[in-house]
Amino acid sequence: MLRAIEPVDCSVPDEACGKAALMKYLFRAGRAPAAPFQDRDAHHDTDVVHNSLTIEVFPSTQSVEGVSVITLQSRVDGLTEFTFSLAPALTPGQILVNGVAVLSPVSAGAQTRTVTLDRPYNTGETVTITIPFSGPALQGQSGILWSTQDGQPVVSSFSEPFDAGTWWACKDGDRGLPGDNSDKATWDLTITHDAGLTAISNGRLVSQTPIAGGKTVTRWESDYPMATYLGCFSLAKYNNWSLTYQGAALPTTGPVAFPLRFFIYSAFDTPARRAAWELVVPMLDAMRPLYGEYPFVNEGYGIYQFPFGGGMEHQTMSGQGNYAEQVTIHELGHQWWGDNVTCRTWSDIWLNEGFATYTEALWAEHKPGSTGATALQNYMIGTKPAAENVGGSVYCFDTSDEARIFSRDLTYRKAAWVLHMLRGIVGDQKFFGILATWRSEFQGSAATTDDFRSVCEQVYGQSLGWFFNQWVFGIGAPTYAKGLQTFSVNGKYWTRFHVRQTQDSAWPVFTNPLLVRLSTGAGPVDHIVKPIARTSFFVRSSGVSPASDLFFDPNSWVLNYGVAGEAPLQGPPVILESAPMPGASFEFGASPLQITLEFSENVATDGSQFVVRRGPGSPVPFTFSYSAALQTATLAFESALSPSTYTIELVGTPTAIATGQELDGDVFDPESPKSLPTGDGQAGTTIEGVKILRFFVIPGACPCDLNGDSMVDDSDFVVFAAAYNALLTMAADFNGDGLTDDADFVIFAHAYDQLLCL
Repeated sequence: MLRAIEPVDCSVPDEACGKAALMKYLFRAGRAPAAPFQDRDAHHDTDVVHNSLTIEVFPSTQSVEGVSVITLQSRVDGLTEFTFSLAPALTPGQILVNGVAVLSPVSAGAQTRTVTLDRPYNTGETVTITIPFSGPALQGQSGILWSTQDGQPVVSSFSEPFDAGTWWACKDGDRGLPGDNSDKATWDLTITHDAGLTAISNGRLVSQTPIAGGKTVTRWESDYPMATYLGCFSLAKYNNWSLTYQGAALPTTGPVAFPLRFFIYSAFDTPARRAAWELVVPMLDAMRPLYGEYPFVNEGYGIYQFPFGGGMEHQTMSGQGNYAEQVTIHELGHQWWGDNVTCRTWSDIWLNEGFATYTEALWAEHKPGSTGATALQNYMIGTKPAAENVGGSVYCFDTSDEARIFSRDLTYRKAAWVLHMLRGIVGDQKFFGILATWRSEFQGSAATTDDFRSVCEQVYGQSLGWFFNQWVFGIGAPTYAKGLQTFSVNGKYWTRFHVRQTQDSAWPVFTNPLLVRLSTGAGPVDHIVKPIARTSFFVRSSGVSPASDLFFDPNSWVLNYGVAGEAPLQGPPVILESAPMPGASFEFGASPLQITLEFSENVATDGSQFVVRRGPGSPVPFTFSYSAALQTATLAFESALSPSTYTIELVGTPTAIATGQELDGDVFDPESPKSLPTGDGQAGTTIEGVKILRFFVIPGACPCDLNGDSMVDDSDFVVFAAAYNALLTMAADFNGDGLTDDADFVIFAHAYDQLLCL
């Protein structure tokens, strides 16, 4: 007989500690992934509707005996077999299909059996398969944890990820493979046990019936479909108590009331421990407004003690090996993320554990008495993965190593940082909108990383492929170096700085938007930059005084491993400011007569490097000049501009006179003032004809009032006549076709006759 697993000793109790330690122990005990089997019905050929399990466990022999009744529907025509999971140590009895005995099952793999059905079943037909089983549930190859407390047995199931079939016959995935958790079913469990023990399971308690021999038969039921690995039972000498949770109305739901049940070892029952678990009440108060209604209100929620170092989020009934606040909120968070919406494959496990770990951070932010954003920031700093372990991916490519599936640093902590960084990028409104959409589209089911990305992009409205590639599928995290120098142009202060990523060269360049805080005598000045290369260069305003230092990510929205100071590196020139500013709008009579572009340093440039377009493509003539003293280029027009949209394009390559570096002229939005100073952090532009500035001229309330006296009269006619004689000018181009011609005269004459200001 193998010894029971002893509680895992963790300096900081959390679920990750317990699960990873347990998986490592079981792997060392000889459990290895089974070779995948080929000759089985496809996983999606059947849809399990209900699992009915009758079971009795025998602590003295560490064995189990039971009957699984699996009700399923065929999803294909001609279904002739069904493969179920059952450990080699367990022996199946006579199997019935719709009450009729069939041939004994054949092994389909190390932990699976295939039974031939009594006939072919077509799509939508229901099949009920009854599978008796019995045998030893051996420690190290079992989903049952055997222990004792106060001289009494403690027997608890633990199925995640591949061990449901070690204690009951069920439909489950192959050991060591990604699997598929999408086939959820309702559940009932009937367990026979010593009368001195209490039995718990998922859902609601239906009955406790004494029988002969000092035994009790306990029955639990759940009408909420759940993934196979979330089904559970536990037997122990428990003290139990209950509360009724009263939840206030939410924007989309009314007030709720549901039971909270607690089961603690009798010898461990103290007021302090009860109070620790009862924190679930304010936790529900905090999480419901963020995540939406608790997903299993009709059956409530429970916590029970079991012989495990962390916790396990069995649906509606979480097992916990301790009373830590962190574990309690983590398991509660799983009820939304892991149980209601489940990772479809074990490669996607971060969708369970990262979400639950980030729930811990949200609790720190929103719990009673919290300092809010400061508490969130401090919690996330304390949740950083160990630097030596951050070099793996959040997505679990290798599901053959169960300890890797439950890596504390990758699956829990780094995954929580993925969500935190996503929130920082999209903002709170869209982040919680993402969670609401994620739930609405996949509740009661399972989903993949690609599904989550799709929801994120749907709500955010932009592609997030770069983010998922770097942070979910990619490896590592950034370490930064910085350098800065200050300068002034035409009486304004600017800071030139670089962002250098010094992490392992095998890791990607991380392109998260990065908040940079300039420290000045007048106070902090914040800017957001987006590095796109190992070394990126930026120029930003420091306001009314020069910057003395700069800080990266002061509010901890990007997972990183430090910022080192170094000597400033010379970056490329940029356009600092323009007049008019990007996105500016002018009435016809006040349209600009010139455009000025101010550079961060003197550049070699001329008029051939710029084009001013009217509307979709008509070039506008201009005269070019450059002032080295002001570091400013001027594009002067021959006349006022008629109503239209005007875009300034960079078609050449200005270069810094001092260094020869090309202008960093990239602009993310030519209509946004925030696009200046220009630049994506690299010398040159990514496309020829980059649009660096766009502004608008509109007709205004009185377009024919050419002299601005609020009347259309003889003095305006003099101005119009001069423009009409020039023909090509836009000075009196009322209809916006780029000419002052007869069509404009008709418009002017109408306004003149009426003496109206149109």
